Amino acid sequence: MHLVRDVLDKQLVDRTRVRVGRVDDIVLRLDERRRPKVEALELGMSTLVRRLLISVGLRRLARSSSGGYRLAWSHVERVGVDITVDVDRRDLPLERWQQWLRRNVLRWIPGGLS
Repeated sequence: MHLVRDVLDKQLVDRTRVRVGRVDDIVLRLDERRRPKVEALELGMSTLVRRLLISVGLRRLARSSSGGYRLAWSHVERVGVDITVDVDRRDLPLERWQQWLRRNVLRWIPGGLS
């Protein structure tokens, strides 16, 4: 599997087949033989901003920004056109953030909830 091609920026789908976001970064760790293993997938705007900062040469600023939500690789069921994970979107902090935005921001914008 080619991680960048097959995983990065792919759509995540939860166990109920609802889209929960895109893979913004891949977290690797080295095993005892110093071989890289996929540990988690990162989601969230802060991860995407960090990637963009690195791509334009602002590495120092990128290091200071916090990471997004990490979803353990063990939750990945299938990698295809979309990546299917065995979690429910309601259990993810990203879903709680979106619900807060709907309640406190979008409902006040005409057409914001459509």
